[in-house]
Amino acid sequence: MEPSNLEAYVKDKLDEIQSSLLRQAESFRDSNIVDVSSYDELKVAISQGKWARGPWSASNEDELKVKEETGAMIRCFPFEQPLGIERCLMTGNPAEEVAIFAKSY
Repeated sequence: MEPSNLEAYVKDKLDEIQSSLLRQAESFRDSNIVDVSSYDELKVAISQGKWARGPWSASNEDELKVKEETGAMIRCFPFEQPLGIERCLMTGNPAEEVAIFAKSY
């Protein structure tokens, strides 16, 4: 390879690698998120090694109960939230946002 072409070649290859890794990570993430609407469904999802996404409006104490019983914690509240009010998977109270629960490894 000509030295004058090396820089562009390496940059293109690194861009290809980055894009491929991003696609793989997004695919893995999307295939491992399970939508849940109850605490029992959350426990099943977590026991299967999945991430559980569900409506949440409970307290810090409720989150600690989830952690104690499943080993999972809230990892994030996604920027893209569903429209409308649902029922909190833990308390049954109205919830305007969803949280994603997962174990840390």
